[in-house]
Amino acid sequence: MSHSRKTGFVGIIGRPNVGKSTLLNALVGEKLAGISPKPQTTRGVVRGIVSRKAGQIIYLDTPGMHHPKDRLGNWMIGEIQKTIESADLLYFCVTPGQPHASDPEIFEKIKAAGKPVILVVTQVDRYPKPEILPALENYHRQFAFKDLIPVSAKTGDQLRLLMAKTFEFLPEGEPLFEEDQISDQQERFFIQEIIREKIFRMMSKEVPYSTSVVIEQFREEEKITHIHATIIVEKPAQKKIIIGAKGLNIKQIGTAARQDIEQLLGRKVFLQLWVKEMHNWKCDEKVLKELGYQ
Repeated sequence: MSHSRKTGFVGIIGRPNVGKSTLLNALVGEKLAGISPKPQTTRGVVRGIVSRKAGQIIYLDTPGMHHPKDRLGNWMIGEIQKTIESADLLYFCVTPGQPHASDPEIFEKIKAAGKPVILVVTQVDRYPKPEILPALENYHRQFAFKDLIPVSAKTGDQLRLLMAKTFEFLPEGEPLFEEDQISDQQERFFIQEIIREKIFRMMSKEVPYSTSVVIEQFREEEKITHIHATIIVEKPAQKKIIIGAKGLNIKQIGTAARQDIEQLLGRKVFLQLWVKEMHNWKCDEKVLKELGYQ
């Protein structure tokens, strides 16, 4: 007796800093999405593909739900909404503890979409077990979830169960991508994400939120790949901070990014970074489109 395969799209949604990108990376088994302790490291939707005998899951990792302050923020909220509407299944990611004040707003969005939702309680390795059960009970009272699964992306705890449950709610269908493919996004996209992640990790609070990254050149030679990238900032002071005294900051960002990019590409990389000021770029629709936020 042959079993039909399942294929579908799973939207990973939730507030900032609940571990959505860490979860995506753990499920796919590769570092696709940038991670930092600061919220809103993810801006666009990062797509990861997992292929199993049961079928294929295309994960859509979204920015954290927030109240936008500029055109970039509006675009990010639009990306979340499109994901909610287009996905076959949603993961609503939370950390153990009481429901958050913004949760009802998220529940309204997912109720309106009418999609099945699994509550994924993340980072359970960081909390005592007695705190996890009340969190599950609290959320269970708030919304009719199809399942409630506590997981740890760090230890891998319950990730297999989460994936098995996921296939239960996906439609029947043949895989859309090759079995060894982990994303349909270009290498340039992930290189930009890696550089942005390093800025978020290494720079002070407000600076990372004013930056974007553009890959100006990507040239593969026999033994090395040459990458030239520009970091966009909003103000002259931010440019000075990113460069740092005697170029120290940009050198550290470049070194850390190059190591991750070499791991991603599996070859030697020469990475050169520049910094360019574009005043108020997050509010300029034309510039946002040029930077790929469209």
